[in-house]
Amino acid sequence: MKKLLPLLLAGACTLTLAEPVFQNVPEVLQKPLLGNGLTAARMQQGVLQLQMGKPEVTELVYATFVFHSICAPQWRQPQAFAQAGLARVELLNADASQGYAFDARGDVCARMGQMGQNYRGLITQHTSACTAQSCPPQR
Repeated sequence: MKKLLPLLLAGACTLTLAEPVFQNVPEVLQKPLLGNGLTAARMQQGVLQLQMGKPEVTELVYATFVFHSICAPQWRQPQAFAQAGLARVELLNADASQGYAFDARGDVCARMGQMGQNYRGLITQHTSACTAQSCPPQR
C-alpha cells in the first residue's frame, strides 16, 4: 500500500495539471474540451480560441476534434449549444505557429450528425489553415 499511494498521488497531480484554463467558455463546451491535450481555451465574440500542447495539429487530429468535441455537444444539447453563440473555432499548436480554423456558423454541425454524411469532407469545406499565430478572417 505504501508504494501504491505515491503513484496514485502522482497520477492525480498529472490529471490536475492537464486541464486547460477556461476563459468565458460556455458550460456546454467545457466537458467535451477536457481530455484533448488543450492548454488554454478562450471564447471571445463567438470565436473559441484553443491551444493544444502538441507541436503540430494534424488534419486527422483536427477533424476528429471538431467532430467529437465541437459538433457532438450540439447533437446532445441543441438549445444550450445555440445559446453559446459559437461562430468559429481556432485550434492552434503549442507555440501557436500552426493550426486550423473551423467556421461553425449555420447548420454545419447539424448536417454532420446526419446518417451517411461525409464529415471529413464537410469539415474540410468549412476549414482554413492558420499560420504564424493568426488565422485568416472568417468569410
